[in-house]
Amino acid sequence: MAATVVKIPEGTVIYSKGDPLSNISLIGDGMVECTIDSYVNALGKTDILGYCGLLTKHFVCTYTAVSDVTLYQYPCDGIDALEALMGENADITYLMVSSACRQAASMLRYRARLKGEVDTSYDFVRDFYEEYSRLCKQYGSSPKKLPGLDEVVKFSGEDKAPRWVHAYYIEISELPPATHRAFYHNRPGIQIGFMRRCVGDISLIFQVCALYYDYVAHNAALLLSSGGYDLFSLVSDLHIDTMKIDGADFAIESLMTPISEALSDMSGVNADFYQQRIEVYWEALENARTSQEHVEKTEAPKTQGVNQSLVNSVETIIKYAECDEELATTFADNIRAYTGFTDRNGTDDEIYDVRRSLTKAFYEVYKLAFIKSLNDSSPPTIINMFLNFGFVDPILAGNENANFLFSIADSYKGDPSRNIFTVREWLAAIYRGDREPSLSEFDMDFAAYVKDMKNNKQIDANTERRLLQDQDAKLKYEMENAFPVVNRVTFGNPSKFCPVFADHNVLRSIEGTLVTAAKVTEILDEIREIDFSAFYRETAYSNVKQNVQNETIHVEVLPNIILMPNVGNRGSMWQEIEGRLRTTPARMFMPIFLENDLKTILLRLTADFRWEMCKRIQGARWNDMTDPSITSYYCDYLQFYMNNRNIAMQTMTEIRNEISSARNNYKTVFSNNYVAWVQNEAKGQARLNSIVIGIFMTFMPFPASLRETLSKNMRYNDALQRYGARRTKRVKRLSLLVKNLSQNPRGCPQELKDELMFAQR
Repeated sequence: MAATVVKIPEGTVIYSKGDPLSNISLIGDGMVECTIDSYVNALGKTDILGYCGLLTKHFVCTYTAVSDVTLYQYPCDGIDALEALMGENADITYLMVSSACRQAASMLRYRARLKGEVDTSYDFVRDFYEEYSRLCKQYGSSPKKLPGLDEVVKFSGEDKAPRWVHAYYIEISELPPATHRAFYHNRPGIQIGFMRRCVGDISLIFQVCALYYDYVAHNAALLLSSGGYDLFSLVSDLHIDTMKIDGADFAIESLMTPISEALSDMSGVNADFYQQRIEVYWEALENARTSQEHVEKTEAPKTQGVNQSLVNSVETIIKYAECDEELATTFADNIRAYTGFTDRNGTDDEIYDVRRSLTKAFYEVYKLAFIKSLNDSSPPTIINMFLNFGFVDPILAGNENANFLFSIADSYKGDPSRNIFTVREWLAAIYRGDREPSLSEFDMDFAAYVKDMKNNKQIDANTERRLLQDQDAKLKYEMENAFPVVNRVTFGNPSKFCPVFADHNVLRSIEGTLVTAAKVTEILDEIREIDFSAFYRETAYSNVKQNVQNETIHVEVLPNIILMPNVGNRGSMWQEIEGRLRTTPARMFMPIFLENDLKTILLRLTADFRWEMCKRIQGARWNDMTDPSITSYYCDYLQFYMNNRNIAMQTMTEIRNEISSARNNYKTVFSNNYVAWVQNEAKGQARLNSIVIGIFMTFMPFPASLRETLSKNMRYNDALQRYGARRTKRVKRLSLLVKNLSQNPRGCPQELKDELMFAQR
């Protein structure tokens, strides 16, 4: 089998990791660098490329020419082909064996290094954070939370490569070349057997190295991450912030030494990025030391609970927001006055006037600070606390609460990829144009607002067109209309509302009331498992090329959930769609610190969404029984239950009490019933009467698995049979449609396949 001679210029990537393997190559001249993750091995004349991937039939390393290289390429796409190749090329077989042995020994040394890092990185990260926390408390600061730290566990992966393999290949590779040649040369059975064994062993070694590397890289990211929020930043920030405290400079610098040493050698750390970070730290440290040369150092605070970083928070916020003198004075004076009241929820004129004045000043300062933060990649921690939580002062917030807010402020985030936003992320999305402004208190969107100004001759047509594309104007509309109103609504007690974070509003553990994106996602997924159609919208689908005309399909559109900066107890289903498109996300707002049960709030928001979305779709006929819908059936049930002979007298009394307690608000009764439907009826726990069960099963059915379980309960038989008949009819029609379209050359559109799966649920 003849070789193909290939000339490779310096700097060329010869093969990349993951490329299909169709040959192995022998280096005739030059040098090649073999890399995978943090592993780098220099290969030279008579070394082979690609043998490590003979089992997977893909290159497992990246090979780069570090000089001009001459390669002899031999067709070979697997281990069996290698045996044939070696049989036909006895003159190079010995070279292959020797190179394979050297490379195996190199990989085993790399494995041993990674194994050592695995054993030490877990303890290092945990111990380092504990020491950082201790120094924070010693020098009057609050330890900041580090996302991902609680998820660090000891390595539990399996190393499938036998222990004896390490010494075996390393000792063979260290034998003199003459010994190698005498043992392997002209002995094809030994050569082929060795190569088969070596290829199998090296494959196992690569697998375990990948496990080791991923584990070490995850721990390394906690120490130094590309996002900039890591243990390195926590300690360096603490070092700079506590420079003026006697003893802090030396103590914290002593802590930075081991982390610097660890990062300089750890796998998964980008050396150039580390060097940039360390240089920025050194420069900031030098500037801090220079500024302190003529400043008398103070002793460490005696009260460990006092966070020195939060001293003068109001001044920090005012300075960052660049407030004018009048606004700064008004804001600071009102904060002091509000803090001084013993009963901040009082109803007398004095406290009422302070709350009103402070609320107005708060939103003005908030707007200035937020706009500045848009171009600030790393705002001060206090500004993050102000924008996300409404924090302004540690005394007003309570020392323990302030310390907790400080610890999470830089790491707390929503999850915009799943439509869960902090208010800061939400406002930024509107500014970028990713989202449109919300409806105002009077249900007017931004486009209608601009049009109204034109109709009233406040602006001309050119200004109208400009404003509709003006992101600053959209942000202003959101911040002056929806934001203040929703913040007050979600607080739950509008008459006593004040937007600043204050300890008198905190009734439970602040950590326990914190709403996170993970909690919201988990509960929403639970709701969608039971009420699978909750966020699906009907829409018309057509595809002329595939002969589909005006077919109704369902599309799931998850709501936007925005976490407002307050301690409250209510959620608000603010709007069911954006603009006029029915396939746009709803908007739901809730407090970032929720003094109520999160699942109950999300259930009620989902119920409100179902009700309002149904009214939107049905229009003026939302309560017309001739056009079947959730709202029309439910309104008919509540209006005429007294005339329904199928309802017992006791049940009628219960319905009357339900309506009375809801103050004759049918949507509230529906919401209460919906919570019972998902939380109780889904488990077979009787809470609703047969009429409600029939309506809910018609328009909000349980998934097949729950329906099967509930079919054993006589209470659900009628409703399940009626729903089953309708479902069978639709599944049959869709199945036939999908089958027929699948026979066409263009196939069946994925949208219809998805609709069939939806109908089968």
